Amino acid sequence: MTQVDRIAPLRFLRTAYEPSDWLAVFLKSYETGQVAQRVGPRSFVASRRFQSWLRWRNLLRWNIYVSVNAIAPHRRSRTRDAVAAIRHVFLEADHDGPHLLATIADRCDLPSVSYVLHSSANRVHVFWRASGFSVDQVESLQTTLAEQCGTDLAATPWTQTTRLPGFFNHKRDQPHLVTIEYLNPERLYVPGDFPPVPAKPRCIEQSPCQIRVTASGQAVERARRYLSVVPPAVSGRHGDVHTFRVCCRLVRGFALDDEDALAVLADWNTRCEPPWSERELRDKLRRAKKYGREPIGALLVERRRLRAI
Repeated sequence: MTQVDRIAPLRFLRTAYEPSDWLAVFLKSYETGQVAQRVGPRSFVASRRFQSWLRWRNLLRWNIYVSVNAIAPHRRSRTRDAVAAIRHVFLEADHDGPHLLATIADRCDLPSVSYVLHSSANRVHVFWRASGFSVDQVESLQTTLAEQCGTDLAATPWTQTTRLPGFFNHKRDQPHLVTIEYLNPERLYVPGDFPPVPAKPRCIEQSPCQIRVTASGQAVERARRYLSVVPPAVSGRHGDVHTFRVCCRLVRGFALDDEDALAVLADWNTRCEPPWSERELRDKLRRAKKYGREPIGALLVERRRLRAI
């Protein structure tokens, strides 16, 4: 197996972030389900001792990720309120990466890509170095571009992580050395460099006699029956997108709150390969609520109408 590239992560850290930035480094073993996270200054992440620790973990088949954007100093999480600065507009393609790059190149309304990370065969992470974006601006832009380009909608929050170049991707059967191409890394793009994001259509509120947003015990039971026949998420088979859609069904279609949705997900999650952590599921539920398109309570409406007849 090829050796890790010790220079690649250091170059990426110097190119993608400011010297004063704090970053979150996330590690996950897909064999055991174990996770770890460290948050610190760029200098700490690039330090010889920390990089040595990352290489040791990667040798043990842990996957190495870093936050796409900067974390506020002294924070210990990647929650929404921990944002310090948006450093990138980001897209993730989990299949047919060359087609995505060709699509972007053909669009005259999009600026040149700053760099492209190759996470495995045909899978790419696309970056535009960014400045002057708010959290809402970058998330709206990334969601719109993901919809237009057919990329992963679950990878549009500002809290997204990317793989750290130079380490191995151990998520799939064969380890793949993560590499990166620097195409136009010097320029910083501002919101005006991208096409305007269309305003989201305002949701039309439905009558309380049609939908009661608060989930009932019956809604929970119906959600359980639904999940009992849904195939599990499998790593390497679009598991992220599949789980996002399942979460949309629960918090939007069945109108469950987060705690009920987590309880319903518990049995299904044990069948996933590998199972998701509670933190990951909570994040997916939050994104499903925010970015999902299914009307709230849509899977409950028909039953209530029939009962009323």
